Amino acid sequence: MKIPRWVPGLRMLAGYRISWLPHDLAAGLTLGAVMVPVGLAYGEMAGLPLAGLYGSMLPLLAYALFGSSRQLIVGPDTAMAALVAIVLVPMAPGDPARLMMLAAGLGVMVGVLCLVAGALRLGFVANFLSKPVIVGFMHGLAVVIIVAQLPKVLGVKAEGESTLDQAIDLLPKLADANLVSLAIGALTFALILLCRRFVPRVPGAVVALVAGGLAVVLLGLDKHGVAIVGRIPTGLPELSLPTFKLADFDDLLPVALVAALLSFSDTVVTARAFAARNGYRIDANQELLGIGMSNLASGLSQGLPISASDSRTAVSEAAGGRTQMTSIIAALVVAAVMVWLAGLLHYLPSAVLGGILIASAWGLCDFAEFARLWRFRGISLAAALVTLAGVIALGVLEGILIGVVFAIVLLLRALAFPPDAVLGRTPDGTWHEPAYRPDAAAVPGLLVYRFSAPLFFANCTLFRDRVETLVEEAKEPITGVVIDGAAIHDVDLSGCETLVELDGDLAKRGIRLVFGNLRDRVKQDIERGLPPGVDGQDPTYPTVAQAAAALLRR
Repeated sequence: MKIPRWVPGLRMLAGYRISWLPHDLAAGLTLGAVMVPVGLAYGEMAGLPLAGLYGSMLPLLAYALFGSSRQLIVGPDTAMAALVAIVLVPMAPGDPARLMMLAAGLGVMVGVLCLVAGALRLGFVANFLSKPVIVGFMHGLAVVIIVAQLPKVLGVKAEGESTLDQAIDLLPKLADANLVSLAIGALTFALILLCRRFVPRVPGAVVALVAGGLAVVLLGLDKHGVAIVGRIPTGLPELSLPTFKLADFDDLLPVALVAALLSFSDTVVTARAFAARNGYRIDANQELLGIGMSNLASGLSQGLPISASDSRTAVSEAAGGRTQMTSIIAALVVAAVMVWLAGLLHYLPSAVLGGILIASAWGLCDFAEFARLWRFRGISLAAALVTLAGVIALGVLEGILIGVVFAIVLLLRALAFPPDAVLGRTPDGTWHEPAYRPDAAAVPGLLVYRFSAPLFFANCTLFRDRVETLVEEAKEPITGVVIDGAAIHDVDLSGCETLVELDGDLAKRGIRLVFGNLRDRVKQDIERGLPPGVDGQDPTYPTVAQAAAALLRR
């Protein structure tokens, strides 16, 4: 009875309607045609052309069985291919066999990590990548991809450890660019963007693939210095478990952790978006199992680590795909190409693949997000820019780490120095911030203070200092202090001790300290730490208005 719960694809197959098949068939054929050049391009980016195609077969079948989304399409993507190219290629200089083993091992490790996380119900972890970090990472990754593909489009070579170094090395070589290759890459880029903008049902990558191959055959462009893909081995991948040394495992583990988090985050975001558009919901923990099994299948079949693809999912939806049967058909199409049609890719210009990947990188960019971050809060824009700069100047992993650390520092800063306000009473008897309610006025002799954060060891001293400063600087002597506790959702032992000390200091000066609008658990903690007043009054009240009224009566 539990098998359909963990394998949603079985429920899909059991309840499949024949009326859906024409739509899924058309979408699967279109999607398969798109995935061949795209998979080849991602494999080329990673230095393993076949690995991109291998990652476009079995992973689709695995997700169709274990994923919770009806429409999500998985496969090699920009982020995963870039991780392999930037991190793994230096670990296997000039050794394609070792590089393939490392890439397959990374896929298996990502799959195992996701499966373990799914079994432990850790789907909530995807929420820990903040929006500014994701925005900065995606735009930085787009720059990394574009700089890495420009040499293919220009027909030159560029060297350098970081993207910044590569860009600096590329600049003086622009004069040596092959104009034919440049034209092919530029036309590919323009064609894909135009199709994406005006005729989204037309797969621009497939059109560019066919046109580029025909141009090489008919015009003999390979004789004019245009690099081509060349011979591609035919056949399906063999299933095998990659083996590597313990030192390799130590090097791959941090990369696998980052890749698993990125893959899962991207999968959940994309799956939720398409599910919302089509009126159903996805299960984040089931998505961990789905993406885990997909990566495991990719690693065992010598494919690249995989993730969700919003562009290929959009192609599937636009072509009429209704269920995961679309993924199954697309995987069969890619397999058919590998068995019978791989020879047709021999004359594909490398500049076409570069143009496809640059167009893919351009699709990662949304410059309006930077303006949105600036309008919301300037520090959010700073976090995005720091991440972007780190990715470009230092590397993908280093950039993500810098962005995450920066975001954590901002979070700690927000907790240690939270917003606060002195409240005033409005004519209707409620208490608000005068900055937002001009009719809110202070009551002589009474301080009503709001502290908008949990009260704990990192900010309790600030809280105490702020209250004492407000009491001392008041224009008229203060006889009572009311703390609006609506935003204090937690208090630790240090916070309780600070409240006891503050209550004692204020009592020596004849000032009563009370609380209003506290949560039940926080109220219980504070009541255990604060003694009753000399008149036997409870120091906590249901509302700020009642607390203030009690002090005024006193």
